[in-house]
Amino acid sequence: MNDVKILNAEELLLRSLELLPRDLDTWVALFAEDAVFELPYAGTFDAPTRRDGREAILGGMTWFMSLINDLKIGDVTVHTVAGRDAVVAEYAATGKMSANGRSFDQIYIVRVEARDGLIIHFTEYFDTLRFKNHLEG
Repeated sequence: MNDVKILNAEELLLRSLELLPRDLDTWVALFAEDAVFELPYAGTFDAPTRRDGREAILGGMTWFMSLINDLKIGDVTVHTVAGRDAVVAEYAATGKMSANGRSFDQIYIVRVEARDGLIIHFTEYFDTLRFKNHLEG
Protein backbone atom coordinates (compact mmCIF):
# COMPACT_ATOMS: atom_id res chain seq x y z
CA MET A 1 0.00 0.00 0.00
CA ASN A 2 1.31 3.42 -0.97
CA ASP A 3 0.98 6.00 1.83
CA VAL A 4 2.40 8.92 -0.16
CA LYS A 5 -0.11 11.76 -0.26
CA ILE A 6 -0.37 13.61 -3.54
CA LEU A 7 -0.60 17.31 -2.84
CA ASN A 8 -3.11 19.52 -4.62
CA ALA A 9 -2.38 23.03 -5.93
CA GLU A 10 -3.28 24.76 -2.67
CA GLU A 11 -1.14 22.39 -0.59
CA LEU A 12 1.75 22.74 -3.04
CA LEU A 13 1.59 26.54 -2.93
CA LEU A 14 1.46 26.64 0.87
CA ARG A 15 4.33 24.15 1.13
CA SER A 16 6.39 26.18 -1.35
CA LEU A 17 5.88 29.33 0.72
CA GLU A 18 6.97 27.47 3.87
CA LEU A 19 10.18 26.31 2.17
CA LEU A 20 11.28 29.75 0.97
CA PRO A 21 13.99 30.77 1.60
CA ARG A 22 15.43 27.98 3.70
CA ASP A 23 15.40 24.98 1.33
CA LEU A 24 15.45 25.76 -2.38
CA ASP A 25 16.28 22.17 -3.39
CA THR A 26 13.14 20.83 -1.70
CA TRP A 27 11.20 23.86 -2.98
CA VAL A 28 12.08 23.18 -6.62
CA ALA A 29 11.23 19.48 -6.21
CA LEU A 30 7.58 20.60 -5.87
CA PHE A 31 7.70 21.52 -9.57
CA ALA A 32 7.30 19.11 -12.49
CA GLU A 33 10.41 18.65 -14.65
CA ASP A 34 8.70 20.62 -17.45
CA ALA A 35 7.05 23.23 -15.24
CA VAL A 36 6.76 26.85 -16.29
CA PHE A 37 7.36 29.82 -13.95
CA GLU A 38 6.13 33.10 -15.40
CA LEU A 39 6.74 36.64 -14.23
CA PRO A 40 4.83 38.57 -16.91
CA TYR A 41 6.09 42.00 -15.86
CA ALA A 42 9.70 41.15 -14.91
CA GLY A 43 10.97 42.75 -18.09
CA THR A 44 10.58 46.06 -16.25
CA PHE A 45 13.89 45.31 -14.52
CA ASP A 46 15.46 43.30 -17.37
CA ALA A 47 14.73 39.88 -15.88
CA PRO A 48 13.35 36.92 -17.85
CA THR A 49 9.56 36.79 -17.94
CA ARG A 50 9.46 33.00 -18.27
CA ARG A 51 11.53 30.12 -16.97
CA ASP A 52 10.99 26.63 -18.35
CA GLY A 53 11.93 23.53 -16.37
CA ARG A 54 13.18 22.91 -12.85
CA GLU A 55 16.76 23.96 -13.50
CA ALA A 56 15.76 27.36 -14.91
CA ILE A 57 13.19 27.87 -12.16
CA LEU A 58 15.79 27.10 -9.49
CA GLY A 59 18.25 29.47 -11.16
CA GLY A 60 15.71 32.29 -11.09
CA MET A 61 14.79 31.74 -7.46
CA THR A 62 18.45 31.44 -6.45
CA TRP A 63 19.08 34.82 -8.09
CA PHE A 64 16.09 36.36 -6.30
CA MET A 65 17.10 34.92 -2.94
CA SER A 66 20.59 36.38 -3.37
CA LEU A 67 18.97 39.83 -3.39
CA ILE A 68 16.87 39.48 -0.23
CA ASN A 69 17.92 38.66 3.33
CA ASP A 70 15.51 37.48 6.02
CA LEU A 71 12.64 36.83 3.60
CA LYS A 72 9.36 36.31 5.40
CA ILE A 73 6.05 35.48 3.78
CA GLY A 74 2.67 36.07 5.42
CA ASP A 75 -0.91 37.20 5.04
CA VAL A 76 -1.64 34.35 2.62
CA THR A 77 -5.13 34.18 1.10
CA VAL A 78 -5.91 31.31 -1.29
CA HIS A 79 -8.83 30.90 -3.68
CA THR A 80 -9.46 27.67 -5.56
CA VAL A 81 -10.22 27.65 -9.27
CA ALA A 82 -13.38 25.69 -10.04
CA GLY A 83 -12.92 22.62 -12.19
CA ARG A 84 -9.11 22.61 -12.12
CA ASP A 85 -6.34 21.71 -9.72
CA ALA A 86 -5.39 25.37 -9.52
CA VAL A 87 -5.44 28.29 -7.10
CA VAL A 88 -5.08 32.04 -7.12
CA ALA A 89 -3.44 33.49 -4.03
CA GLU A 90 -2.26 36.75 -2.53
CA TYR A 91 0.54 37.09 0.00
CA ALA A 92 2.98 39.61 1.41
CA ALA A 93 6.74 39.29 1.52
CA THR A 94 9.19 41.29 3.61
CA GLY A 95 12.91 41.27 4.15
CA LYS A 96 16.06 43.34 3.69
CA MET A 97 17.84 44.05 0.43
CA SER A 98 21.26 42.34 0.49
CA ALA A 99 23.04 45.14 -1.36
CA ASN A 100 21.92 48.11 0.73
CA GLY A 101 20.10 46.81 3.83
CA ARG A 102 16.93 48.69 2.92
CA SER A 103 13.58 47.18 3.76
CA PHE A 104 11.93 45.03 1.13
CA ASP A 105 8.16 44.66 1.05
CA GLN A 106 5.96 43.42 -1.73
CA ILE A 107 2.49 42.05 -2.34
CA TYR A 108 2.22 39.11 -4.73
CA ILE A 109 -0.70 37.67 -6.66
CA VAL A 110 -0.02 34.19 -8.03
CA ARG A 111 -1.79 31.54 -10.05
CA VAL A 112 -0.61 27.99 -9.46
CA GLU A 113 -1.70 24.93 -11.41
CA ALA A 114 -0.83 21.36 -10.45
CA ARG A 115 -0.98 17.91 -11.98
CA ASP A 116 -0.12 14.58 -10.39
CA GLY A 117 1.00 16.27 -7.17
CA LEU A 118 3.47 18.70 -8.78
CA ILE A 119 3.31 22.34 -9.82
CA ILE A 120 3.11 22.58 -13.60
CA HIS A 121 2.54 26.31 -13.96
CA PHE A 122 3.29 29.17 -11.56
CA THR A 123 2.52 32.73 -12.61
CA GLU A 124 3.54 35.57 -10.29
CA TYR A 125 2.36 39.17 -10.47
CA PHE A 126 3.86 41.96 -8.40
CA ASP A 127 4.63 45.67 -8.45
CA THR A 128 7.72 45.64 -10.64
CA LEU A 129 8.39 49.37 -10.30
CA ARG A 130 8.46 48.95 -6.53
CA PHE A 131 10.84 46.00 -6.93
CA LYS A 132 13.06 48.01 -9.31
CA ASN A 133 13.22 50.79 -6.70
CA HIS A 134 14.27 48.23 -4.09
CA LEU A 135 17.01 47.00 -6.46
CA GLU A 136 18.31 50.47 -7.24
CA GLY A 137 18.31 51.52 -3.59
